[in-house]
Amino acid sequence: MLLNIKQFILLIIFLLLGVLYSIFSDYYLDQREQTASVILGTLQDDMSEISYVLSKNITEKQNIQSSRAFLDRAASNNDFIKAIIILDDEEVLLTTDPHYRKAITKSPLYNHHAKSAYEQLTQKVGLEGIVRFYEGEHLKKLSLLFLLDQDEIEYSLSYNKTKFFTYFGILPALSIFLIWIILKLFIGNPLEKLRQYAYYQSFIPKAFKVKELEAIRSSMVQTFTRLDAEQKELYKMARTDSLSGLANRNALNEHLKRLIANASRTNKEFAYLFLDLDNFKTVNDALGHHIGDELLQNVASTIAEVLRANDFVARVGGDEFVIVLEEYHSMSELTNIIERIQNRLSITWVVQTHPINITSSVGIAFYPKDGTDIISLMQHSDIAMYEAKKKGRAQYHFFTERLNAEVKKSIAMDKAMRRALEHEEYQLYYQPKIDMKTGEIVGAEALIRWQTRTDGIIPPNDFIPLAEENGFIVELGLWVMREAMYQQKAWQAKGIDISIAINVATQQLLDDNFEKKFKALLEETQVDPAKIEFEITEYLFLDQTNNNLNTLNMIHDNGISISLDDFGTGYSSLSYLKKFPIDSIKIDKTFVDDFNTTEGAIFLETIVKMGQTLDMDVIAEGVETREQSLYLKQVGCKLCQGYYCSKPLPVTDFEGFYKTHQADVCKIANWND
Repeated sequence: MLLNIKQFILLIIFLLLGVLYSIFSDYYLDQREQTASVILGTLQDDMSEISYVLSKNITEKQNIQSSRAFLDRAASNNDFIKAIIILDDEEVLLTTDPHYRKAITKSPLYNHHAKSAYEQLTQKVGLEGIVRFYEGEHLKKLSLLFLLDQDEIEYSLSYNKTKFFTYFGILPALSIFLIWIILKLFIGNPLEKLRQYAYYQSFIPKAFKVKELEAIRSSMVQTFTRLDAEQKELYKMARTDSLSGLANRNALNEHLKRLIANASRTNKEFAYLFLDLDNFKTVNDALGHHIGDELLQNVASTIAEVLRANDFVARVGGDEFVIVLEEYHSMSELTNIIERIQNRLSITWVVQTHPINITSSVGIAFYPKDGTDIISLMQHSDIAMYEAKKKGRAQYHFFTERLNAEVKKSIAMDKAMRRALEHEEYQLYYQPKIDMKTGEIVGAEALIRWQTRTDGIIPPNDFIPLAEENGFIVELGLWVMREAMYQQKAWQAKGIDISIAINVATQQLLDDNFEKKFKALLEETQVDPAKIEFEITEYLFLDQTNNNLNTLNMIHDNGISISLDDFGTGYSSLSYLKKFPIDSIKIDKTFVDDFNTTEGAIFLETIVKMGQTLDMDVIAEGVETREQSLYLKQVGCKLCQGYYCSKPLPVTDFEGFYKTHQADVCKIANWND
């Protein structure tokens, strides 16, 4: 059991008292015995003297009465003698007290086996002596009894006891009490204050009188002062974003907890704004992270300046900010605040001589309509923010249940997509590519299909955009590449020696490990690179960086041909057709559908002539009618692909179609007419 300071001091005091009183008790008992010995010795001396005098003066029993005066004087001179009696056997011959005329039984009264003088005085009624005398020639003996005055003996001993306890009991107790007061005042109380200061740190004790305790107090004050400063600094650091100086996610959560608790009691509404800078990654990639960090600092300062004193702003991610607005009287006032922030951020920033134009997208959720806790408010505002980006960026958007349902659907599909890869629910369909001159099948495009166990086939347009958005396209695209390469090898063994075109997403090509995975796949499948074609989109050329160029050159150097898919729908430019290693271009279906208009025809003919001039193969996709195919053949388009030739087919169906088509000479003749 642990003791506190007060209990410890009291324990020491009681131990000290115990030791002292043990010593004092021993001393008291010794003094009491000595006093009793003196009294007993006096009585024994008086008895010896009286016995001697009587022995000299008595010649016969009858003249014993002549000694009365002597015995009375002896009894009165000794305060401890109550009466003196002379006995002849059981007969009282003489007594100094008339009350004792009968013989006293001596056996219980004059016990000679007492151990100490004190016991003899307190346990005996009297003392016994012998008076010897001669009657003629005969020796006679008489008993001499001293009856003790117990009251006088007790008084004498009690007087000494009182003096003892006065000098050796009360005074030491008072001294110890004084010592306890001093210890408590100069040691106990200071130590208790130090304990409370160490535990609560509520107030700093004043300077102590004891040097060692003062040294401890001073050291504790310095230590706790430093720790308090460090704690405040750590508290600030834990709730402050180190780059922008704004509140961080921890501080945001604490603020929202208090705000939600207050708003739930008062039924108040507040707005939760999720602000994200548009295309901020481009700034980091193009100018460097040091420029991006300085831009973020400027943005943070601007947002803080625009907001009112009672508004709250926190930086919760790289270029993500959360703003909490409480006091607004109308939606017009709220949107004015948002527009003011967006307008201030849309200026041309100059960071280390670099002019930067940047915009922001804002998603808005309301408490309690759109969420009653931190997580739901953040999720819903994030959903609304991405909706603002989808609608062209530099906008703000309010959360709706429709958006929420779409996001939940996307989340469910995201999980299902990943499970589908583990459960082998994906399969590749192949759509033939036809040579416009010979009518032969010279290639096929691998197209992924998702065959679920419960919902049947899910179209690529439903899950491919989501896979590109969440990054799953990298893993899924690797699976497509492996399956298509192995399929080409399998067909080659069956005599179906055609090339296979594989769609490779921009995210795959930009992946840091793409080259390593690509070369490992070539080594694993042992496919003929000349029989593989990668179809890419024009989005890769948004940033015409050396890294992108090096990636395409690496692919081309390994023998894989590169086709530019959906040509004309994106960021078409003759400059990248010249700069990047492009082997063929694919005319998008939207232009093929427009072949029978003047402008459409001109556009198609221009693309075909440009491809021929640049020595590139031109492939028309989405060919669905005989008229389209005849026109494309007329203008010199080399290859076509579409439902007019064949829809995408599973492996077994494609193999059957290939054999039938290649053997159908009649159909080829009709194609050439």
